[in-house]
Formats: sequence, structure tokens, C-alpha cells
Amino acid sequence: MLPSGYTSVMKAGSRDEFREEIVRFAKGLGFKTVSAIAAVQHSLGKREFVAVHNAPTEWIEASTSVVNASVDPVLFHCKRHTVPIIWDQGTYQASGAGEMWHRQAEYGYRTGIAMALHMPEGKHFLFGVDREEVLPEGGELQRIVADLQLFAVY
Repeated sequence: MLPSGYTSVMKAGSRDEFREEIVRFAKGLGFKTVSAIAAVQHSLGKREFVAVHNAPTEWIEASTSVVNASVDPVLFHCKRHTVPIIWDQGTYQASGAGEMWHRQAEYGYRTGIAMALHMPEGKHFLFGVDREEVLPEGGELQRIVADLQLFAVY
């Protein structure tokens, strides 16, 4: 039997309850912000996105003009892979998007872990956690990634 920390998200009866559960889980792992995005490809060119997060209002407003999914290396990775990406400033600099990192860092998005589940029938689930502090190394980081993957599956 899995601890309720993983499975409690399945009992969420509303969007607000779901948000509370993902925020609780992320904070329990030491992350300030979390995003969960469901994307469904209904037909060619018609997609539906549903996002649940605890992003600062200021970042949401700033990101509409700053973040471009086609150049964000984290989103680029998640669109094409199922393995998690552990990202930081170096990830953005290596892809030529260093300025994007500087803008998001102002709002606490300095490092994080993101992953995507690509399911049949054009369904996708993106899950990411972010924070200002440097991520741990070794076994502790492996445990965090494993916890996030298991939680995302639920």
C-alpha cells in the first residue's frame, strides 16, 4: 500500500482540491511552485490545455510576453521525452535562452524538475516543480525525481 501522500491526489473532487494536493506534495519535497498541465489533441490543429499551478500572479502576467514554448528548453524537452529534466540556469544558457532564465529567476524559477507523460489518443500531462535553492545531489535528488514520477502517474 502506498503512503497517502501519493494517492491523496486521486481523491481530489475539484480543481481547487487538486491544486491543494499538488502544492502540498511539492512543498513537502522542498519546492515553492508547481505546475500541472493537461493537453489534449482533439483534432489536427485543435488542442485543449488545462493548467493548475501556484505561480505568482506577477509571473503569470510577465510570462505571457516572455515565455515562448518554442524556445523554452524545458518545454522543448518535455514535448519530446518522457524522462524528467533537471534544469537550472545552465540549461537555458546552453540552449541560447539565457535571458529567459533571468526573467523567470526574478520570480523564483531558478531550478527545478519537469516531466511529461505522453499517453494514447493525443493526451499529455506535464508536471513540474520549481524553486530558488540549488537542488541536492546524488541519492537525495534521485529520491525526489522518483517521488515526482510516481506522484505524476497518480
